[in-house]
Amino acid sequence: MADGIRYAGDVNIEAMLVYTNTGLLIDLKEFLVEFNLYEDIFKHFLYGEIVLSDSINIIEEGPIVGEEGLFLSIRTPTFPNAIKKDFRIFKVSDRVLENQTTQSYILHFVSTEVFNDVSFPIYKSFEGRPHQIAENIFFDYVAATRNYTTDQSFTKLFDPNITSDFNILNFTSNNVKYVSPGWTPFKNINWLASKSIPDDGIGKNYLFFESNKGFYFGSIEKLFKIGEQNGVNGNYVYGAVKNIRKRKFGIDIDREMFIAESARIVNNVDYIKLSTNGYLSNRLITLDVYNKEIKYVDYDYVNEYSKQFHSSGEGGTSVPVFSQDTKRTPTMHTSFYPVNPKLFNNFPGNVSEKMQDIFGNRRSSLIDLTNIKMNIDVPGRTDIEVGNMINFRMPKLGPVDRTNSEEQKDKLYSGKYLVTAIHHRITVNKHMMSMEIIKDSLK
Repeated sequence: MADGIRYAGDVNIEAMLVYTNTGLLIDLKEFLVEFNLYEDIFKHFLYGEIVLSDSINIIEEGPIVGEEGLFLSIRTPTFPNAIKKDFRIFKVSDRVLENQTTQSYILHFVSTEVFNDVSFPIYKSFEGRPHQIAENIFFDYVAATRNYTTDQSFTKLFDPNITSDFNILNFTSNNVKYVSPGWTPFKNINWLASKSIPDDGIGKNYLFFESNKGFYFGSIEKLFKIGEQNGVNGNYVYGAVKNIRKRKFGIDIDREMFIAESARIVNNVDYIKLSTNGYLSNRLITLDVYNKEIKYVDYDYVNEYSKQFHSSGEGGTSVPVFSQDTKRTPTMHTSFYPVNPKLFNNFPGNVSEKMQDIFGNRRSSLIDLTNIKMNIDVPGRTDIEVGNMINFRMPKLGPVDRTNSEEQKDKLYSGKYLVTAIHHRITVNKHMMSMEIIKDSLK
């Protein structure tokens, strides 16, 4: 894999071009101090900033004032998958005059779809399965060209009129009918995710997010299953010795790329918090506003855990962070939801009548993603994205049997993790990633 890569974190900035409203195309590479790109499974779009040191006043010549286009093509050498997207600049900040000839400033950018999202509030009724409505809203209201092409010298842009992918990870089985009261497209899609029931699983933990490869609509449970089927995207380890030579051919770069420089446990299990926030057990009280009926729907995640697919595999083989006899009561967290079976005539089973099947599971399984969370700093790669699964090996602290590799790892924190956020930090010749990783089971 490392043939052609000089060192772990090697990067090739193929293009970093700003195209202004006046038609000017500006190459930013020679002015680059640092490039930062953020992707997060709990956000609907990518965003970032570029720190520049400008000695020829391109900010005025452009001019660059905000709303300009930004084309990026960044690749780990020899890798087929690049981070190649079009963005929009929305702000210039921190402009500092260093001397009479040089200034520095930061260009802030977001996904192009954000400009469409904030410009088109939707006042319209929708009917159908949530994943179908979400896809239609995306392409009807916010889809934008994100895949420009360039000539071989990366100095000219061509618009192929190809929008970003909207990837449906798993279909939904329920139907919804509702009226959007002026919500933005992204808010509509996020609302649909919160009202989705899968047709091939148990978890009602649907999310809508963008990675550096495209947009996704699907459940966390499905991401776990995909990771199990396709395998992990890297076996990372912390505490390994660096600069090990690969025979006579120099440093073993394949190995170096998966060594974490730091590892921080951000969140750990808080049993008092889990007992009071509805994780272990919760209650939903529904009020039928037409028939004037009240129903109590209790959900017990401890008993339902084994039915769901988790980060380490099938629920029956996964070890939860709680014990089977953990004390709990659904009344420790109570929520309310109105039900109106006559809201839409001849449309039985609308989402308000399905919340009893969604609410408890969704609340518990999303909270599960906050129980074991880590941040690791690793060499950058352009073939990884949020939503991937990785394997992380954390060393066991204290005396260990050096002849037994299994005894050298922390059995609680080592294992499969879901990548939920990535901060790409790129300079002219170095790519590092700070990855947020989570798992919802111990084994």
